[in-house]
Amino acid sequence: MSDSRRSRQEAMAQTRRDLVLRAVRQAVAEGGVTNANVRDIAKRAGYTAGALYAYFPSKQALFEAVLADSLARAQAAAQSAKVAKGAPEGAFAARAQAWFAYFLAHPAEAHLLLHVLSSDGRGLGRVGEGLATALMDSLAPVTQALVVLGCSPVLLQRETMALLSMAMGVLLIHDPSKLSGTNALAVEALASYIESVQLRLVAAPEQSAPALAPEGFAQVDLFA
Repeated sequence: MSDSRRSRQEAMAQTRRDLVLRAVRQAVAEGGVTNANVRDIAKRAGYTAGALYAYFPSKQALFEAVLADSLARAQAAAQSAKVAKGAPEGAFAARAQAWFAYFLAHPAEAHLLLHVLSSDGRGLGRVGEGLATALMDSLAPVTQALVVLGCSPVLLQRETMALLSMAMGVLLIHDPSKLSGTNALAVEALASYIESVQLRLVAAPEQSAPALAPEGFAQVDLFA
């Protein structure tokens, strides 16, 4: 097969995939995650349900494909976040807020993320390996900024997971269909948390991680 023909086939395959992922986003945006079904998604993309199953074996696989694409976009948004000149210490806050802002601006994708992370009682450590990797990769610009600020390897994972838990919690209670004070307060609380982490890192990197829960205190697993 010639290179030009292979390139055309790859371009066509990507176009078909983009149509399907767009159809998933539309179905979720209009009817919610639980009401989205393969037949409707296939119709929106111009396929039969049977043809769609040839590419994606289940609705969950469709959701995870959309999320892998969404996480790549969120990573790009975080990486390209503007940082004030002469103030590189601001990269963490700028990138963390840009990552979160992507999902805040795309509520259907945020709902998919929450749905997949909690599907069938599965926690973060039990989602598909590829998706779990994509989730952590999407936060790479944020973790890189943490390292630059002096966050040690011992504390890096704790800081990253604390931030992710906070962001997921805000997305969980945020309702884009309502102009409520709760929405604004939740977003402001996350922004304040991000700023506080940055300030603590600048002041004393080794003391920046969230305190461990007191002995005997059961922490809530947002993804259980």
